[in-house]
Amino acid sequence: MTAPIAKTIKADTYLAPIFGDRIFLSVADKCTTTPYLVFSGIGSAPENTIDCGAVDENDTYQMVIWHTNPKEAETLRLKVRTLLEKAGFYYNGKHPDSIDTETKLHGRGWDMNWWSET
Repeated sequence: MTAPIAKTIKADTYLAPIFGDRIFLSVADKCTTTPYLVFSGIGSAPENTIDCGAVDENDTYQMVIWHTNPKEAETLRLKVRTLLEKAGFYYNGKHPDSIDTETKLHGRGWDMNWWSET
């Protein structure tokens, strides 16, 4: 099960108009207007039990906001992270800031965990 990242952001009155439909699993569409968010599942830790196997999984997601302006990307990173924490995600820390040399877009990323039922 994919965590409700897009659903949570699209339900927020502040962030929904900023991102619109520009929240992507794994890879963004070519020439996507900024800002946009890309997220990917990067692993999980199942909670196993002796009597019935894994019933819950602690999934880890990597997220990156891409923007033409690094300050605005950082502001959005904080707002999205705070919103997802309120929705039950657990913050694991930021990534080093990046820039795509071809598109000149600035990426601001972080990791979060989500407990899901299998």
